[in-house]
Amino acid sequence: MFNKKPTEIPIFFAADENYAPYLCVAMKSMLANASKDYFYKIHVLTSFISDKYKNIMLKEVPEYASLEFISIEQDIKEIKSKLHLRDYYSFETYYRFFIADLFPQYDKVIYLDSDIIVLGDISDLYFTNISNFLVGAVQEQVMAHYECFGNYVTKALNVPYKKYFNAGILLMNTKMFRAFDVLGHFVKLLTRFKFRVTQDEDYLNVICKGKVKWLNLGWNKMPFEEIGFDDVDLQLIHYTLGWKPWHYENVRYDEYFWQYAAQLEIYDELKKQLIEYSTNPENKVKEQEGFERLCQMALDDINDKNNYKNTTEREMRKHYLARGIRTIASIPGIKSLSRFINFQTCKLMYNYSEYKKRISK
Repeated sequence: MFNKKPTEIPIFFAADENYAPYLCVAMKSMLANASKDYFYKIHVLTSFISDKYKNIMLKEVPEYASLEFISIEQDIKEIKSKLHLRDYYSFETYYRFFIADLFPQYDKVIYLDSDIIVLGDISDLYFTNISNFLVGAVQEQVMAHYECFGNYVTKALNVPYKKYFNAGILLMNTKMFRAFDVLGHFVKLLTRFKFRVTQDEDYLNVICKGKVKWLNLGWNKMPFEEIGFDDVDLQLIHYTLGWKPWHYENVRYDEYFWQYAAQLEIYDELKKQLIEYSTNPENKVKEQEGFERLCQMALDDINDKNNYKNTTEREMRKHYLARGIRTIASIPGIKSLSRFINFQTCKLMYNYSEYKKRISK
């Protein structure tokens, strides 16, 4: 009993070189607060991260964890051209779709974005029961607070904005992902619909609709005030959109980011980045313009008659109409009547044809 191997908890990140510095800080915070009763198998899916950042992360891995950097470039090459990108998005944002199929040894995993700080024990999240759900996730606060995006998910994706989740922190039932062929469903959607607003998150919400275990907001708290939320429940901070402590000072919860950044050799690098970014007024203008473009994009998709919601509802109406006609036609009396009408129609058409021939002579 005393020599029993500790339970392994698989954790996945996906990041490129641009997000590698923040991944270093995120991983530092997660391991610092994780229970030492378990072994954490950390996988970083990436197209490229330099040895500089890899070595920083590897040096921080304790005896109760392991860290592996994995390239899945070959695995996605066939659909890479179909993956839509914009702004700061990279191909890595789609890698979470491939985890279940590429790592069949796991039935449940945690997926984490890199722009986070973990204050709680990540094992508590892992042991949440999601046996009857595809994912455990937290409601997306942006969709709930910004009308243009709330309307977008409701009217373009057919997902109620209160039932739309943030895909940056996921407890994934990978066994169920494989059973439901989530990856295959995703590839089919890619060929038909271009979800432009939140891309990977949109696809996941459409696929997982109705199969989500809702987690406490504390496991994916964004840096703005939420009425009714008590910071005593704060487990994980997610620095989304423009709330980046490495870009601006006085971001809510930024003290936690700098607490863990100060323990790494890239602390000065991150502070320099903060100064350079925050003192350049063009950056704020670009962010505002980007936000306005995104709102307009959401509005355009709402008004698109061929968006996902409109298209699938049209197809559903046609399906039910066709099925209704087949059902009616299969009723014995109706079936006989249908044959009689068809016979009489054919007879009438034949007689009319013969009549036309006679008068033409």
